[in-house]
Amino acid sequence: MHDISNLDRRGIAGVAIATEAFQPAAAAQARTLGFDPAMTWVPHPIQNRTPEELAAIADKALDEALRLLGAVER
Repeated sequence: MHDISNLDRRGIAGVAIATEAFQPAAAAQARTLGFDPAMTWVPHPIQNRTPEELAAIADKALDEALRLLGAVER
């Protein structure tokens, strides 16, 4: 959260990507930082996924990240 907040303060657009298990922690950190980050959430856990599952998760996360950045109209 600190990294994405730092980029935002410098005028650099970004999207944080994390697993759904970290939503409460991310929300708490965002409140503490006074920052509303663009976030993309992926299923948790990811370490036991097949290469095909990881590719599908990454593709979906990329589509969402680009949408949040305004690079893609959906």
